[in-house]
Order: sequence, then C-alpha cells, then structure tokens
Amino acid sequence: MASTEKYHKSIITLHWLIAIIVFILIALGLNMVDIERGTPERAFYYNLHKSFGLTLLLLMIARIFFRIKFKAPPLPSNVSLFQQTVARASHFILYLSLVLMPLSGLIASQFTKYGVHYFGLFKIPPLFSQNKFYYDLFQNLHKAFAIVIMIMVSVHILAAFKHIFFDKDDIFERINLFKGKNKK
Repeated sequence: MASTEKYHKSIITLHWLIAIIVFILIALGLNMVDIERGTPERAFYYNLHKSFGLTLLLLMIARIFFRIKFKAPPLPSNVSLFQQTVARASHFILYLSLVLMPLSGLIASQFTKYGVHYFGLFKIPPLFSQNKFYYDLFQNLHKAFAIVIMIMVSVHILAAFKHIFFDKDDIFERINLFKGKNKK
C-alpha cells in the first residue's frame, strides 16, 4: 500500500479517545439502570456515567474545532461519489448525536435534585428546580440519541472492516494511531 495522508494527529487522538469513552458510556448506560434505586452503588455509576458524558461533550467540541481547523485528507480516487456521500452523511449524524446525547443528558440532570458530580472532583449543581416533565423530555432525547449512536458506531465499525478486509484500501490508515505519515 502506498503511504496515505492521515488526519491531523489531534483529530486521530480525539477519535480514539472518544471511541473509548463512547464504549464506556454504552456499557455504563446499559447496566446502571438495573442497579437498585437509592443505593450508593447506583449513585456512583450514575455519576460516573454523567462524568464521562460531560467529558465526551467537551472532547466533541474540541474535535469539531480541530476538524474545522484541519481539513480531512482527500479520499482515494477509487471511492465512489455514493460512498463519499454516505460517509459524509453518517459522520454528520454521528457527530451531531455525539454532541446532542451528552448535552441532553446534562440538561436532564439540571431538572433533578442531583446535578453532576464530576468524577468526585466538583459538583455542577442543578440550575433549575426539579421538574419531571422536562427531565423526562430530555431523558427520552438522551435515550434516542444513545440508540442512534449505537447504530451509527456499528455502521462505522462495519465500514472500517469493509475498507480493511474487503476493499483493502488505505482509508483506515487515515485515522490509524500507530503507523503511516501524519499531517503535522
């Protein structure tokens, strides 16, 4: 394979850091709901989930900033216009969901008595009084975006495998952490 131009190293680092956090959030989100209400264990896992969620939101803001600042490397000429369009659309949906999911969770937390205890370091107190209507509204949006993210991440991973194992092109090398030529 010829040397492929890669994304800027800040984008590559954020991509993989965000991926790890998304998998942690999915695991926490799917399992913490089964923990008995009112227990310290439930509070611990909910606060951990909220802390990783807020971290995800901040990292996504940074990622969008760097993505605007450092343009994507060009796609290989063998990538069809259809594939380019699908890739752009799926990335847009993924980015949008990765911002709106933690944002909706953060907003939902503002309508509870709990707020957010960020990794036990400090507390973001609720800005509003408890309101079940608004909590449920933003919590349902949070859940809907979580489902969209799980679908889009699955599609994203399947597309990566397609490029690695079937197309055998250099698309994956553009975001690979470990080898190839980086943009400075």
